[in-house]
Amino acid sequence: MKTFLIGLVVVAVLAVVTLVNTSGFVVKAGNVGLVINHYTGKVDPRVRHAGFNAQPPFSGNELLEIPTYERTYTMVRESSEGAHTGDDSVLVNTLSSNTLNVDASVTYHIAYDPQHPEQLIALYQKYRNQFANFSAFEEAQLRPAFRQAVVDAFGLAATSQNMTGAGKRQAAAYALKELNARFNPDSIVVDEVRIRAIYPDEATVTALRSRLQAQQNLKLAQLNLQLQQLTNQKAVLAAQAGAQAAHIRAASLTPRLVRFKHIKDIEIVGVPRGAIINVPSGTPAAASDAQAATPDNSRSGAGQAGNASSGQ
Repeated sequence: MKTFLIGLVVVAVLAVVTLVNTSGFVVKAGNVGLVINHYTGKVDPRVRHAGFNAQPPFSGNELLEIPTYERTYTMVRESSEGAHTGDDSVLVNTLSSNTLNVDASVTYHIAYDPQHPEQLIALYQKYRNQFANFSAFEEAQLRPAFRQAVVDAFGLAATSQNMTGAGKRQAAAYALKELNARFNPDSIVVDEVRIRAIYPDEATVTALRSRLQAQQNLKLAQLNLQLQQLTNQKAVLAAQAGAQAAHIRAASLTPRLVRFKHIKDIEIVGVPRGAIINVPSGTPAAASDAQAATPDNSRSGAGQAGNASSGQ
């Protein structure tokens, strides 16, 4: 009797467990569920939400969970990070025919609109078995597209441009646009493409150094040319200023001012019988003018003597 009761309890427990497992599904938080019937192969049009979702026991239904939260797929060189071990960076060729290794990550999510559950069902019907494991879907469908978008983006610009911050942002924006154009019809939205690091090979490093040196030399030559132009301009301005000053001085020397300046240079020494005029040797015109302006003492004396004799 005791053995019978124990057996009955075991059967009851198994029945309960079986009933629970076949009469409902539990959808994890952040996911939605599609119910696929193994007998008919049809997809239930009702999308299941997070939590426990009841169903008829032994119905042959299977729950397929699809994440709707943001997921980030990482492709980097470091083996301790990313979806793959080892070097998983993206190998790209630039417009300059150089080879770069790029660390990149892509953030995306499955867009679910409760008003249009048919969009999610269409996504499953397009990829079917790949959704049995969402990581398998990432590897088979998303990963190749992510890598190709990064390759396409870096192939549009020269190496020197791609290595700059603006170049990386431009490449990320191009890859984001390309991926959304491809996946938005499938209700997959790419939120961000991030270019995290770029590793050029040795040949590219040498080429970049040569280019940088050439740019520096060109910049130095341009600065030297500008300095020489400023020096020449300064000399021309100085010459023009000197010529203008000389012209002003020449215009201010009127004939009257010239005579006044010569008179200032005359030295007169007084004597009992007249004046001796000392005229600078370099101004003959002034000397003649001074002689004309000075009274002739000898003539004056002779005239006085004549007058005296005639009076006598």
